Amino acid sequence: MSEEYRSDRVDEHVSDDAPRRSPGILATLAAIVCVTGILGFLLPIAIWPGEAELTAPLFCDAPYTEPIVVSDTFHDSEGRSTNYSLYCVGERGQYTEEGFLRPWLALWALHTVIGIVLVMMGRAWRRWRPAKPAEPAKLTESTEL
Repeated sequence: MSEEYRSDRVDEHVSDDAPRRSPGILATLAAIVCVTGILGFLLPIAIWPGEAELTAPLFCDAPYTEPIVVSDTFHDSEGRSTNYSLYCVGERGQYTEEGFLRPWLALWALHTVIGIVLVMMGRAWRRWRPAKPAEPAKLTESTEL
């Protein structure tokens, strides 16, 4: 193409790429994962160990349908230790041990999903909340009729 037909107003570096997302989304996701990780350590260990029973539909198959969280506390030369474990118990006392890690990971995933949904709902509310009505303009002068 010759130089005389080229327009100065045309940008030859136009791209069809999607616009880049801000790093704020990644930072928000990282914060959610960290907070739910901390919550995942605090809630099922210190506050409510029985929360692992909520994962029973994922790990307890028939005939082992009754979830029970057992804490094993033992003492050694380093002090006292407590382990929590999810057991699935059947009608006649037979059981399977599911352990701690798999139920904890499932709970962490659940907490993360709940955190992401709450953040998305908060952002949607901030975006679509009704605008405050404008105050009527105040008259600076008054005239008598």
